[in-house]
Amino acid sequence: MAALTSSWSAIRIGGSTIADICLVIAAAIAVLLIGVRHLRMKFWMFGPLVFGLLLMARDVILLDRPLNGSDDETLGISPLQMFLRVSLSTFGVAAAVSIAGYIGRRSLIRLLWTWVAGIAVSAVWALAQGQGIVAPTLDLLQLNGAFRYAGLTSHPNALAQSLVLSIPVLFLGPVRSHRFASLIRPLLLLLWGFALWQTGSRAGLLVGFLAVVVCAAAVAARSGALKWALPIVLAGVVAAVFVGPRVIAGTRFAVDSGASASDVSRAAALSDGWTDFLSSPLIGAGFGIWVGELAPLVMLVSGGATFLVVYSIFAFKPLLAMRDNLGDSAVLCCLIAGALVPVLGLLNNGFTERYTFWPALIGFALSAAGMRLRIYGEDSRIG
Repeated sequence: MAALTSSWSAIRIGGSTIADICLVIAAAIAVLLIGVRHLRMKFWMFGPLVFGLLLMARDVILLDRPLNGSDDETLGISPLQMFLRVSLSTFGVAAAVSIAGYIGRRSLIRLLWTWVAGIAVSAVWALAQGQGIVAPTLDLLQLNGAFRYAGLTSHPNALAQSLVLSIPVLFLGPVRSHRFASLIRPLLLLLWGFALWQTGSRAGLLVGFLAVVVCAAAVAARSGALKWALPIVLAGVVAAVFVGPRVIAGTRFAVDSGASASDVSRAAALSDGWTDFLSSPLIGAGFGIWVGELAPLVMLVSGGATFLVVYSIFAFKPLLAMRDNLGDSAVLCCLIAGALVPVLGLLNNGFTERYTFWPALIGFALSAAGMRLRIYGEDSRIG
């Protein structure tokens, strides 16, 4: 359930998202299994959790910030809110993936596709929003712009990022059925394209295009058609040059739809964030005190260069571990998805979204176990 609902940030029960509730349960089970069943979790998986706890204590004790809540909305979010976001999006997800890895490879693959299924539900909901099928009175905690739709996420950019991160799984994720590979994958990619367009996210469209080109080249290489990999990349470049302008003309790259105001507010927010960071570059100005634009800057303001290093280790350690297992299509798609996380982080601030690290951590679990795709036969070798 944690993987399925990880992108449904607009659905809440008693003030908490469904995903957070499921991740708390997963973390509790993992802690129990570590003591009882010797569940293995790497030391770096605890990094953001432990350092976030120290930063929260620092803010409350030394900076005299209230643990939860603030009288000044310009202070971003409270230390407790920031800690929950950081810990659940990292350790919570790592705990859930570790439990699946303890069960075995099939469980990890199932978990990966369950994560994709949750995003698919949100994508369908976004399309229904755009067509006016979904009643606008439905109680969802989300922010939609003009002609921008967020599905079951809290913001159109969040839906866009989840769609982009799951593109490699659609191309390369292992399946048992040839019918799924030949029929369902194209339908899902079509759904993804329409839903991504509905979000109006410029970062999503840009990185999504990059993801499609990279994944198409990877599929060509894995299917023995390596000679087509370069032409695919070149075709993508040609499409971007000649077809791109006409496509862009209908997006927020060219049409205002609030984009100009968004750019102005982003520039002002970045200036404020940089000023806050310079006030305490080593350990940060305050945990969650500024949650504007650009994920690395949010981390620098919250915990300084130290926090950025700790979080970067968490983000990049799985990618480094997967390099030696690229013959496994499941690991490959997880590696590509994980590599897209820092790219998106340079364009948006959503580094604590609960859907972010599922592919990277699943790929790490598959790679660390030294498992291959023997169970899935020939289909696994062609994506």
